[in-house]
Amino acid sequence: MPEIALNIYINRIKELMNAALHNSCRFVRILISSALLIFMLSFCSSSSSVEGTLKIEDGTDKAVAEVELLFCKGQSILPVLLTTGQIDGYIAWQPYLSLAEMSGIGKVVALSQDFPPEGVWHNHPCCVLVASDDLLQNCPDMCVSLSAVLLSAGNYAAEHPEELPKITADWLMGDRDYLLGSRIISPIDIFSQSLYSFVFSSKSNDEWNSSAQILVDRMGDILNTIDNAQHNGLNTSISEFMDLEPYCRAADWISLHNNSSHHPPDPHYYCFNGSSCSIQEGNRLRIGYLMIDHQAPLFVAVKNWRYFHERYAIALKPVEDIKRPRYLELLKNGQKACDVELVSAPTGQNLMTLMEQGNLDMAIVGITPAIGSISLGCNAHILQPVQNLGCGLVLSRTSGAEDWDDFVSLARDSSDRGRPLRIGDPDLGTIIDVIFQDALNASGMRGVKASESIRQ
Repeated sequence: MPEIALNIYINRIKELMNAALHNSCRFVRILISSALLIFMLSFCSSSSSVEGTLKIEDGTDKAVAEVELLFCKGQSILPVLLTTGQIDGYIAWQPYLSLAEMSGIGKVVALSQDFPPEGVWHNHPCCVLVASDDLLQNCPDMCVSLSAVLLSAGNYAAEHPEELPKITADWLMGDRDYLLGSRIISPIDIFSQSLYSFVFSSKSNDEWNSSAQILVDRMGDILNTIDNAQHNGLNTSISEFMDLEPYCRAADWISLHNNSSHHPPDPHYYCFNGSSCSIQEGNRLRIGYLMIDHQAPLFVAVKNWRYFHERYAIALKPVEDIKRPRYLELLKNGQKACDVELVSAPTGQNLMTLMEQGNLDMAIVGITPAIGSISLGCNAHILQPVQNLGCGLVLSRTSGAEDWDDFVSLARDSSDRGRPLRIGDPDLGTIIDVIFQDALNASGMRGVKASESIRQ
């Protein structure tokens, strides 16, 4: 499936070359990676124009119906494009699903967990916690600590959903409202709806692992065309991208505090092999994140740091009295363990590039850019899930579609008439793009890149 991850690798060519300019010791490896990527792109371009029939779920052959995908390099423009009739709908993650419905411009006809093939995406991954191998090897206690912070905050978010809209709105929007044309929408109202469409969990259960494996395989489909080697795919498990030991230790820490708050565990339990380590004096633990509601556990951890400090003897304490602090202190057993800096970026790929360049130690990112970057040589591992689900398909209110089957019928009719539906897409290689293109394929359709011309 060359089209699915194409944009990840286009971006990686640019980012790897930029990294080379800033880090000459990696120059040879980065040039090799870039050359392989350029070769791959030529393969992808020649493979994306195949015509004919497509084998679908029931084993039958049908003519391929096309859906045009307009790649928008982000989500913020999607509602405007839908309002002005430049697209017939869009795929996105929250809060842009709720924004469409609350503003009246669109209707969510299917959430990602309901996309075909049936049952495949019921608990699909979205955001994950990633740590650099350098941090894992040299400061494993920090990895355990942040794992414990996000695990406990995720549990809190799941148990206290009524608190999340205000916390999330303060962090992401401050005192601002969402504006769509002349419509003014309260962010608290938006997040009161959006936050119920996904799951906060740090557990990688069977369903999670199964859908994560599909994403690994999709990346492998691309990489294996380069040199006929099994980079990813049937011989590569999602487990090879993960290091679960920090999460297991963090889960034990939380469990021990739940069972015996008066006798906290030995602090050396944070460390591997009983050894201690810390961030050097004057340096900060740098944690990347995205400005989206999916990362509410991080916002909860900082906002309610006193609760976590008292309950679990671990916390991210802000040093600034503002709604969105950048500088924090990591507290363990009442003591400052290190300074922390939160670094936001527009996309998960931006964060993974910063980690590749040595400018981030940990990050909360989408699983797709994490897998893609690690596959291409970023020395890092996924520690745990943070949040699942939270994506979907929006169509215009005038479409008349109520569910995925209605969308398929509408898309096939439009394709047969020579005017395929045009769907706005945040970007190639994002988690919703991968799942949506898979769903199109399973339904006897395919996505093709839309022209950027203005619709008449």
